[in-house]
Amino acid sequence: MSAPSIRPFPWTLGPARAAVIALALSLTVLGACGEDDPAAPAESEYVFVHHEGDSTQIWLDDLPSIDVEGLTAVHLDELVDTTLVPMYEDNDEVLHDSRFLYAYRIVGDDGFSASARDYPDNTWDQMPLGYILADTRDVVFPDDVIDLPGAYNVKETRHVRVLRKFDVVAADTTAFYELADMPVVQVENFEAQLEDAIALSEFVSELIADPAAHSYHITALDGYGTVDPMTWTQLQTGYWLLETERTIFTDPELTSGRYKLRVLERIDVE
Repeated sequence: MSAPSIRPFPWTLGPARAAVIALALSLTVLGACGEDDPAAPAESEYVFVHHEGDSTQIWLDDLPSIDVEGLTAVHLDELVDTTLVPMYEDNDEVLHDSRFLYAYRIVGDDGFSASARDYPDNTWDQMPLGYILADTRDVVFPDDVIDLPGAYNVKETRHVRVLRKFDVVAADTTAFYELADMPVVQVENFEAQLEDAIALSEFVSELIADPAAHSYHITALDGYGTVDPMTWTQLQTGYWLLETERTIFTDPELTSGRYKLRVLERIDVE
């Protein structure tokens, strides 16, 4: 069989005709790369992390991932790193993980969260035990890892709200209460200026039926706190200053540094 002949163009390309052909070719290439192209990569999913008035967009593809039955997932603790919630450095230059001071509310596109069903928000201890699926943003807390109600498995998660809390630790029970849920009063701060504050007694009253029958300690994230127990009457003179972010007591006998905690973590009930 003879080789096929090559037929020359019957016309010569002029500048105008060449420009038209080049434009047509470029439009064809752009169309091949458009949204309908099945080979085009899917857009990465993201969530917003809200902390102290700031919102940070977190792209799931940027985080370390795990495989869950063939699906890509990210442990929930990866969403809140120490850039968003900085470590606390004490007077001895020892670093402490400040993320334990907060509760974490996982909220879906539709506004649903476990708190909408009157469940408490997640603690930092729980966050590494759950994961978020990278493609659907569904949050799952596996039953074989942690026993939580199904309301904590939030579909199409869009927000994680980081909320300051105080723990109340008693002999037979432990609970935490978020500052945003507590009544605000005004007290004189260390500069003798009025400042918004929350009474420490409010946190105890939420949990303890007979607070006058107990004594109390306050303890900061680094373990620093009171040595001598306080009576209920003394605790009622204590406040958390919302702007100064420190405890203050109006009782003239409670003025040492142990009653001026910057990173209050818990109130212990004895």
